[in-house]
Amino acid sequence: MTKKTNASPFQLKPALTRERNICRAIAAWTLYALGVLLFTEGDFFDLSFAQDTSLAVMLLAIAALFCGLTAVNALLHEYETDSWFLLLGATGCVIRWLATYENDIVVDVKIGSSTMKMNSDETLFLLAVILAYSLFLFYFLQKNDLLFDSLKLHSGVAMGIVAALGLISAVVIAVTTCMRYLTFTSPNFDFGLFVNMFHNMKETGLPLISSERDVLLSHFVVHISPTCYLLLPFYALFPSAMTLQIGQAVLLASGIIPAILIARHYKLSNLTQVAVALIYATFPVTSMGCFYDFHENCFLLPLLLWVFYFFEKEKYLWMYVFAVLTLGVKEDAAIYILFFALFLIVARKKYLHGTVLALGAAAYFLIALAILEGSAAYWADFYATDTPRPSISGPMVNRFNNLIYDKEKGLLGAILTALKNPGFLLTQFFSTDKAYLDSWFIEISPWAKVVYVLHMLLPVGMIPFVTKKQSRWLLLAPILLNVLTTYKYQYSINFQYHFGISAFVIYAMLLNLPDIQPIPRRRLLAFGAAASCCMYIFMVLPKYNQYTELWADRKDYYQAIEAMLDDLPEDASLSVPSSYLAHVADRREVYEHTYHVLNGEKNQLKEHDVDYAVIRTNADAKYRKAFEEKGYTVWAEYDGHVILKSPHVE
Repeated sequence: MTKKTNASPFQLKPALTRERNICRAIAAWTLYALGVLLFTEGDFFDLSFAQDTSLAVMLLAIAALFCGLTAVNALLHEYETDSWFLLLGATGCVIRWLATYENDIVVDVKIGSSTMKMNSDETLFLLAVILAYSLFLFYFLQKNDLLFDSLKLHSGVAMGIVAALGLISAVVIAVTTCMRYLTFTSPNFDFGLFVNMFHNMKETGLPLISSERDVLLSHFVVHISPTCYLLLPFYALFPSAMTLQIGQAVLLASGIIPAILIARHYKLSNLTQVAVALIYATFPVTSMGCFYDFHENCFLLPLLLWVFYFFEKEKYLWMYVFAVLTLGVKEDAAIYILFFALFLIVARKKYLHGTVLALGAAAYFLIALAILEGSAAYWADFYATDTPRPSISGPMVNRFNNLIYDKEKGLLGAILTALKNPGFLLTQFFSTDKAYLDSWFIEISPWAKVVYVLHMLLPVGMIPFVTKKQSRWLLLAPILLNVLTTYKYQYSINFQYHFGISAFVIYAMLLNLPDIQPIPRRRLLAFGAAASCCMYIFMVLPKYNQYTELWADRKDYYQAIEAMLDDLPEDASLSVPSSYLAHVADRREVYEHTYHVLNGEKNQLKEHDVDYAVIRTNADAKYRKAFEEKGYTVWAEYDGHVILKSPHVE
């Protein structure tokens, strides 16, 4: 922004400086490119795209745009209008590129003496777009610093924008996950089992599930999650699988409230608060973690942010209340409280509260592990038969088997490895699991963990690292939980294992922002918001489109399956395909074919029969054979389905 004068409104000479001409030429080119993207048929990632366009036409179009932008700048010579149009054209191109990109590129992968085809990594394209866009964004911010310095956003308007961003985030997550359910895309693990649990909680008050370990068993034998009862009143009022999907979306979106309250506590400007809200609402790992359906981990993000907020406000009673609620999410949530306690002791010198939190979390963790071990042993003996079944395994420490030398020591073995052999620990930063693909085991790229960390930190503009108080880096330590394991789901943003980590990343960003000077703070927040929005457009919105379009295209088909399942007796026990289980989980016992009928050369039904089995005629032939060998007969036939009835059912 230049200094105001009393000159004529239209001044051509100031508009024709060398820098403005260069900026205007590039702006005209980006606007032309945007027009080509919008009005040319085909796909930009095809080499032939727009190749038929005449060079003369392109130059004339850019020249016309250049003249038009010159006129605008001559009228508004007090402002850097060329930078506005430059950013407008770049933003339009980026949105179009990210929203329409399709990865049809395949590469050859050598596995032994064989060659397989695999899709190339789309992340490289995403990073290229973010880096290119950042150049335009930083130039825009540099040329408009004075304009931003004078920009004041009313508190009411800012809070309205924050609320709208939170609402949009919740709606996108809720609609996408509900469409997953309606299109029979949500499997038993990890959705159908939770629907079964909440139904039994509503009916009996107990968290019983039959489909998690293929026996009627408390979920707390697998994970200790009493905090799930916070959602029970809503499920009791609206007993539907979609209540859980919507509840998860609302819970995660609600975390924007403590995040903004922390920002206000540090007296960050209204504009900064809006930028923080934009980053939170579009934080890609939050949304993507929901697209494998409801999971108890969704409580971690908002609850931890409330813990952090009440600590900052020195309301310690409430801090402890929310810390206890966090511990109740799952037994391993104690690790997050331990990390926070360490931060309080080392970085904030709050020795009393840090020690209380640390001792409480450690005691709870040890007690929870003992309960899980004891429960697993008891129920394994209780259900002991000669027929194999899914393991009632107690604490799932196997996810860190890569760090445990003596398996009998459990998680303590991983800690001992870290203390005794830190060099080996470093070897695990890039070590990955194997993926099963078309009967071949292939190594997941070691860059998968690098990509995971970039997904976590680019959307916050790397601000958690921008501090002179290096003790704050402790807040990033929870990321180690997901990069030191080779359990592939923990370093993939497509699953739920980063909700707790996300809370620490956002908190670290909020703590560092007040210490950064206004101009670099603006740059970093803008970069973070741009990266977050780019990832959101590229990864989240396609999921929304995928499932809403799938429902729109095949609505009648899915409703026909739903009607068939509604014909089944409400109190009957069932065995069904995994993707059907959530739709019939509102009963005491329901099982998944995969575990209820043994796989292998000889398929046979387990010893505890169910009343009915839902068989897809084109996919479940081996399961049908196993049931019919036990005397099951056809109870009803539908298009593409057969329902078999137990001989014990009248």
